Amino acid sequence: VWTLEKLLAFTLVASSNDGASAIAAVANAQLQKNIGTSTARDKSIFIAQMNKNALAIGLTQTTFQNENGLDAAEGGSGGYGSARDMAMLFEYVFRKHPQLLLPTSFGGLELRSESGIVHHVANTNQDVLTIPGIIGSKTGYTDLAGGNLVVIVDIGIGHPVVVVVLGSTREGRFSDVKQLIA
Repeated sequence: VWTLEKLLAFTLVASSNDGASAIAAVANAQLQKNIGTSTARDKSIFIAQMNKNALAIGLTQTTFQNENGLDAAEGGSGGYGSARDMAMLFEYVFRKHPQLLLPTSFGGLELRSESGIVHHVANTNQDVLTIPGIIGSKTGYTDLAGGNLVVIVDIGIGHPVVVVVLGSTREGRFSDVKQLIA
């Protein structure tokens, strides 16, 4: 049993697809209750809300096909987005919900579940501790999308910049971000 705050931290730091699915399932059930239905067993209402929210914040080149971004079994991507949109999304999170990014600035976390079990999780951004001024980061990798990495760094006092690498390799995304920051 997890609090939402701890599950979000775990999910973002570990890039946990299971965590994303669990959050989506609970949110989908709540959305179903709010609209007076309980028939959908998938996460379609939650995914529709993700797409609606993306448009509301100006992400015109982003669509979500599932809750975790994993490639679909039939060969389609779990989501599509441009580098510009990912930068805008990170800026939005930084301005509206900066506490979500904080756990992703550490090399790892130790989280205690509500049932008392301690979980150790390493950050999937292997270079997080070597990036000066890091505020937050998120990795991603699928066969179709390749290696992706978005970071937000403070390049000077109070001057955050978002760096986005899409379509790199699993390992190359880290050196690509370092080159862009340098």
